[in-house]
Amino acid sequence: METIIVKGIVLSSYDYKEKDKLVEVFTAELGKITAVIKGCKAPNAKLKFAFQPFCFAEFSIIRQGKFYQIIDAKLIDSFFDLTYDLSTYYLSNVILEVSSVSVDFEEQNPKLFILLANALKNICYDNLPAHLVTAKFCEDVMNMLGYKISFYKCTNCNMPYTNKVFLNLDSGEFVCASCKNENSISVSNQAFALLKILASTDYERLGTVKIAENVAKEAIIALCKNMEHRLLKILHSYKFI
Repeated sequence: METIIVKGIVLSSYDYKEKDKLVEVFTAELGKITAVIKGCKAPNAKLKFAFQPFCFAEFSIIRQGKFYQIIDAKLIDSFFDLTYDLSTYYLSNVILEVSSVSVDFEEQNPKLFILLANALKNICYDNLPAHLVTAKFCEDVMNMLGYKISFYKCTNCNMPYTNKVFLNLDSGEFVCASCKNENSISVSNQAFALLKILASTDYERLGTVKIAENVAKEAIIALCKNMEHRLLKILHSYKFI
């Protein structure tokens, strides 16, 4: 049975049988995969670290039926500091879940993998604000999926925004008050302005963006709701931020 070596980041893990874990790993080489780690719940298990969310490792895997099996792992980074602060932890989980729903199983997406790894690094080691990194990451993923935001005029009537802005969940577009419908949600001017700023701001410059954390979280929630409707998938993590 051929052993495959991949570099990947653990997105989530679940109990599987008595001592095993089922993990979802986003790999650079194979895309998103599901893999079993056998015996890892034992107190002294060698691969106990390998099922933790955020774990970035070099995994040795073999194909086993509908799943892969992780037979060995060499830790590259645990991104453990993301767990120190509860708000940072929840925001970082949004990044993991958004990554998960944005690709199908075994769909290669090296660009998204690099974006994910860099976002975790930006928060964990570059001390960039977690709420801004998460908001920009969600926006970048939406752009990558083909849902680019128009900031300058209502996408329905083509008139410039004047007062309130709404996100039409049917179309995934921002519209003016005159064009909103029953499936439109209000987005504050501050959150909308932040999205516009983030679209033209590199990650390394996010520390220069001064805005209240609650505004960034509003922007994240709007983006996640938009993603749910575009991809027909449910996101849970943004409800905890």
